Amino acid sequence: MARAVIEEFPFLKDEEGQGFEAWYTPGKGLHSATGWLEEKLRNMRRRINQEKNKTNISSSSATVSKSKLVQFTSLPESSISEEDYEGMVEWLKHHVEPLTKVKEFMSKTSVKRASWIREHSDLSVDAILKEHPRLIDTPGMIELDFALVLPESVSDNLFLKWTPSFADKVIKYAEDQAKWQVYLGINMEQINSDEAKQNVALSILPCILPAGRKCKKRCSIDDALSSFIDVKPIGTNIPKYLEDNLKPHILVLGERLHPHQVFLVCEGKCLERSNLVEAVDSCFKLFYVLDMEYPWQSNVTWEFFQKVVYCLEDKTPRKTTSAVISMRATLNSYA
Repeated sequence: MARAVIEEFPFLKDEEGQGFEAWYTPGKGLHSATGWLEEKLRNMRRRINQEKNKTNISSSSATVSKSKLVQFTSLPESSISEEDYEGMVEWLKHHVEPLTKVKEFMSKTSVKRASWIREHSDLSVDAILKEHPRLIDTPGMIELDFALVLPESVSDNLFLKWTPSFADKVIKYAEDQAKWQVYLGINMEQINSDEAKQNVALSILPCILPAGRKCKKRCSIDDALSSFIDVKPIGTNIPKYLEDNLKPHILVLGERLHPHQVFLVCEGKCLERSNLVEAVDSCFKLFYVLDMEYPWQSNVTWEFFQKVVYCLEDKTPRKTTSAVISMRATLNSYA
């Protein structure tokens, strides 16, 4: 091409060499090709590759979004522009009030936020929460985003199913499975209210379902319990606790049966909830909002909630843990 240029336009021929080196000089060894034509082509290739990457990202986000846990349909269309989204996200990073404005902006950015989280699946939970801090410190925001990625019909399942009568069935099943009273440090005489009954039924699960396994390591039941619901005395140094406990879980201050305070904990942040059932519900939904895996120590416990309570199937078909299958069948058989 360079030779053709100087043949067509002789006045462009250089006096040195073959005359077209200023237009194109082949690469040699470690040195890349140079010249005006090569530079022009190199810039064109770069722009074409950038456009291809933008197209691939756009097409992938327009189809079914990625989820590590369960499959869900495409996200709805956002009603705001990219510029407005970026402006609202930046404002939300630096403001926790007025609460009405926080909730308004969180609602308007919810679709693009859910898409952004799935497009950046390589980011850590800490990085996601730095970009969207109001998710974890503003009540109702986890539930708002959860309703986007999963059917609205499952949102209230835990509240509807985890009744005192269902808790009775869980406790009845546990009586034949393990010495759960030893692990929890309670006895039946202490279960003197519906709230206590529901709290015990929640806490029982890591005692009667298999503890998590990672590679060849299986954790203890105590570790499975604390990765799910960690009970600490009133007066615990919360800032210090949050430094050492980053994974999503529930923190109870006081007694397991009658908590003084209940928190959802994640990445050095905590959100107070009104009771243990609400905290478990928020924690479960947080896994889906952040598109993250369950803690390996209590993985089967969370699988129980997914399959039995929320009735959600895995994204990719896989065998349900046999202990979950057995417990589900037995609970269904109780009158």
